[in-house]
Order: sequence, then C-alpha cells, then structure tokens
Amino acid sequence: MRDILILMVFPVLLYFIFRRPFIGASLWIWSGMFFPNGWVWGIASSVRYNLLIALATIISFLIQKDKIKTDVSGITITIILFFCWATISSVITLSNPDIVWREWNLFMKIIVFYIFCILTLKEKHHITVFLWAIALSASYFGASEGVKYVISGGGHVLQGIEGSRLEDRNELALAINMAIPLLIFLLTQTKHKILRLGLIGAIVFSAIAIVGSFSRGGLLGLIVVGGYFFLQSKKKLLVVVLLSFTVAGAVTFAPDSWLERMDTIEEMDKDDSFLGRIAAWKQAVLMAADNPVFGGGFKAGQNYGLWKLYEPDFSKLDFIFDTSSYKAPFPKAAHSIYFQVLGDHGVIGLFIFLFILLLTFRKLSWIVKSSNDEWSIGLARMLKVSLVAYCVGGAALSLPYFDLSFALFALAHCLGSIVSRNELGVDAFNLRNKYHRGA
Repeated sequence: MRDILILMVFPVLLYFIFRRPFIGASLWIWSGMFFPNGWVWGIASSVRYNLLIALATIISFLIQKDKIKTDVSGITITIILFFCWATISSVITLSNPDIVWREWNLFMKIIVFYIFCILTLKEKHHITVFLWAIALSASYFGASEGVKYVISGGGHVLQGIEGSRLEDRNELALAINMAIPLLIFLLTQTKHKILRLGLIGAIVFSAIAIVGSFSRGGLLGLIVVGGYFFLQSKKKLLVVVLLSFTVAGAVTFAPDSWLERMDTIEEMDKDDSFLGRIAAWKQAVLMAADNPVFGGGFKAGQNYGLWKLYEPDFSKLDFIFDTSSYKAPFPKAAHSIYFQVLGDHGVIGLFIFLFILLLTFRKLSWIVKSSNDEWSIGLARMLKVSLVAYCVGGAALSLPYFDLSFALFALAHCLGSIVSRNELGVDAFNLRNKYHRGA
C-alpha cells in the first residue's frame, strides 16, 4: 500500500518542483532526512527519490524566468573554500583513495544542495515551506519514536531506519535536537489549532525521544538547548516548566538500563566507549600535527594502517587524558565534528570549518540586531539555538558534513538576504550587488 501511495504521489511532487524550484529545495532536505526508501519494500524502494528531486530542482531553477539575483555572503565564500580545501586533501590523501573519494562525492552533493538552497529560497514563504519540510522529516522520527517510548513504558530504544542518513541513534538524537527550535518557531507562527496541537505534541515527544535514545550526548545537548533557549526566551518560567515536565516525564518511564548508562557520565574514565573516543581524538591530533595543512583526507582516522602507525604515540597525550588502560580492537571514528575535520583536513581545514560556524552565528546575530521584522528576528533566534545544538551535540559525533547543518547555513544566508532586501529596498540591493561584482 505504501509503495502504491508513494509512486502515485511522487510524480505530483516532481510536477510542483518544476513549477516552483523552492519546493524542490524543500523536498531535497526532506528526502535526505526522512529517507522515503526506508518506508517501502517493493518496487518503490528502488527509486532514487533524492536524486530525482535534486535533478528536478536544478532543471527547474535553470528554466525559471525572472530569477532574483543571489548575493555572495561570507558564509558561502567560506563554504566553497572549505570544499576546495577538502578536494585538495582528497587528492593528496594518506588513506584509501576509494573510501576518500566516496566520502568526497557525498560531501559534494551536500555542497550542491547548499548552493541550490541559496539560489531558490528567496522569500519568507519559501523559507517557511523549507522549515516545514525539516519538521516533517527529522522531527517526524522524534515524535513517532517518542510516542513508542511512552507506550512501551520506556522499553523502546530510539533508532533510525537502516540505510538512512540518521540510522545511528546518536546522530538521530542530534538531528532532533537541531529540529526542536525550528518546531518552536513554527509553533509561534501557526494559528490553526490542530496544527498548533500537532507541533506541541511533536516538540514534547521529540524531547522524550532524545531521552529514550540512550544517547548521553543527546541528553547533554537537550539540556544545553533548553538552557540556551531559556536565555533567549522572553517567557523563561514557561520554558523551565515545559522542559522540566518533559524530561521528568521521560525519565519516569526510563528503565534501569537507561539510568545505569547515564550514570557512566560521572565515570567516563572507566567507560570503554568514551575512552575509544578519546583515543580517536588523539589519533586525529597526532595525524594533524604531522600533516597540519591538508590533514589525512576523509575518514583517514579510520584507516587501519594509519591508526596502527599513530597508536604507539597515544601515550604522548596522556597528560591531557590517560587512555593507557584502553586498547582499541579496531580503528575508531572521530566522534567529533571538530576532531574529524582536524584529522581529515588539517589545522587550516578545521579553522575554515570553525569560521563557517562563526560567520553563521554572526549573520544570525546581525539579523536580530538589524531587522525590524519580528518574523525574521524570531527565526534568526531559533536558528541560533539550532546551531548551538549542532555545535554542542556535534562535539561527540562524526557529522561535520551533515545535510541539516548545511541547511542551517543556507537559511542564515537566505534570511540575511531577505532582511537586506527589505531594509535597503530591492533596487538598492541590486545596485549594491552590481557594485560588488564590478569591484
């Protein structure tokens, strides 16, 4: 039944993409996060939905008339620079070229996605549709998995669909943390009672799902997001009540195994999972010290030969954290957006990556200070919360090349352009672009 339904609906979606390119960008992130192939089993499972959506979006944009010119932002320039840097590190990689170029290909697709986001998301309603696409993808998992957790009395453990971008429960917990602030923004903009109730339920059950994921990083991320949202919100008491009620309710259902896992946060020095991450971080630091400019290439830290090469030197960094009692049975993933970029693309690559995060945060802060539009200010504030969720949760996850994070970068760029056009006027905005291109 699902196969028939999606095969009937998908051509209609493609039709609307050809009519409106911004719908394509929205469905692009939806298909990347939701992974429609994982919900069907027959002939529909063989269709490459994300690829077809991407191609339709590109063609739709190319044939579109009366395009609104796209300004060049510091975020975009730095992202392109980062991609070029990653390309060079792939050419001179220390690791297996087949693995490296496969990862480069995935990253290239994310860059193309970012470019077509900034080319197509030009108006407020474009961004609104894009936000709903995120709400109906990553947060759908959160709401549904949160309901399962409650119904099972805490027995259900959050898990993404096998083969999807968010298969791992830790990565899914991070995506849900990033999506919650966007759900809150949509809630503030929605007047329809049924939609509001749906969004409230999605927010509550998404928070419960993070607890039910058994992800320590997810729980810490939720606490940080709640704390940051508390600082940003004008209704601080309401935030405290809702967050306390949600977490307390989720913990009430939590089994003893959940409590035991959370207790290991206080005993990290005895936890093999944590020690394995520290060992991977040491490997990234040592490899970057030997190759500070371009690093080792994508996933070089998981190369068996490189791991064994640097493993004897892990003790040199025991003064930071002692891992002498731990012996990795196999190469460990970096489990950190920062250490992974450091190992993959060197010190300079990490600097460029951090600069992208900084520029995005500064762009959103500029919007909050410069705009007179409450819609833009509210969205910029929630995007800042999502970015904080990524920066904090990503410190313990290998997701530097993540569709949803680049969607945040694109939203910051597009929202900044909208604010500029509204503040300067379209004519002045286009004149400014013409001047910059001439310079």
